[in-house]
Amino acid sequence: MENPVNAPFKEKVRIEIAKLREMTFKSKLEYIWEYYKFHIIIFLVLIFVLFSMLNIWVFNPNPESALFISWNAGFVTDEQEDKLREFLEERLIEEGVNEEVVVAQFFFGNPDPSIDMAGLQRTVAMIAAGMIDIFIVDEDLLNTYTETEYLQPLDSFLDKIMSIDPDAYERIKENVISVLYESDGIREERQMGIKIGSSPLFLKLGMFEQELYLGVSITSGRTDNVVKTLIMFFE
Repeated sequence: MENPVNAPFKEKVRIEIAKLREMTFKSKLEYIWEYYKFHIIIFLVLIFVLFSMLNIWVFNPNPESALFISWNAGFVTDEQEDKLREFLEERLIEEGVNEEVVVAQFFFGNPDPSIDMAGLQRTVAMIAAGMIDIFIVDEDLLNTYTETEYLQPLDSFLDKIMSIDPDAYERIKENVISVLYESDGIREERQMGIKIGSSPLFLKLGMFEQELYLGVSITSGRTDNVVKTLIMFFE
């Protein structure tokens, strides 16, 4: 039975059904696969894509970032990094909330300058997107990040800490580092970093004592979690 190219859609459907009725089950499968395999493949691909998107957006969405720490100096093992992340998640994230704390190591000074450049570009892009909240750096990077305006002054954070936990504030104040900071053409000493290499939290987690400093990213928008984290370092 022919299926005329110019026949109306309903007529084409009627002819196809009539053809299939005359075939055995095996012949039907062979016929459908032979003439409609591209349609079937496209349909299956679309179904796969749809379910993948639903899985990501509805059933198992990726967690939001409650805090992102960019670790740019010193030495930390994967185990220590995990301990820090788990400690912060337990205290920053309420049960059932789909959020996470990220501790990501980005080190510079690689023999291959292209690797350093890629890392720098990634850091700049993440700062621009407001993804990074806290930097952990050495003294040289603290000065460099201040000059390149990667960091913001800590005055407002310290004021909030003083109102929330005066005891922690006193301990933090002893470790605050002032660096020359330029704003609107005016260069002045501002509180830009906090010495954390021997902080109570690091000692509690078994971290090696190092000359490390904490700075807050210029685009961080998670102020409350940053303040809570600063307090936790010196509780």
